[in-house]
Amino acid sequence: MSTPEINPYASPTFVDPKPPMFASGRLASRGNRFVGAFIDGLIMLPISLVAGFALGILLVFAGLDPEGIEFNIAAAVLGGLTGAGVFLVVNGYLLATRGQTVGKMIMKTQIVSESGELLPLAPLILKRYVPLWIVASIPYVGGLVALGDSLAIFRENHKCLHDEIAGTKVIQL
Repeated sequence: MSTPEINPYASPTFVDPKPPMFASGRLASRGNRFVGAFIDGLIMLPISLVAGFALGILLVFAGLDPEGIEFNIAAAVLGGLTGAGVFLVVNGYLLATRGQTVGKMIMKTQIVSESGELLPLAPLILKRYVPLWIVASIPYVGGLVALGDSLAIFRENHKCLHDEIAGTKVIQL
């Protein structure tokens, strides 16, 4: 057996200073995914309640009748945008750099592509979150789709509908 010959004149090879965080690629358990989502919900709830209350006050000061259809439409649209903004403020940096929300970081899980790589923030948000945010805002249908999204995790591949849409999986670190 011979040792490989080292060429001192060869170009240096690139060594990534930040190796990928995922080691196993083992799918996260349903329990870890649930607890991570629950933690995210606990973080988002008080922030969203305060933001929603402030938004309602602003709409009343803007002259909209709280009983009117214009108020309800404005509250739905602006509330959705506000909620998305709050989500990005709380989780955007972690999603962009680590493929994690706060809950996923605590539970040591991570969102990766099917091939096991981190996704850029914009495609991750646009594919994984936005479609279900939009559908979930539709009266009656949205609640059923959100329920179906959550229940899909009980399939063999442990994927929710938003994972299927975005081509992602959640792995255990």
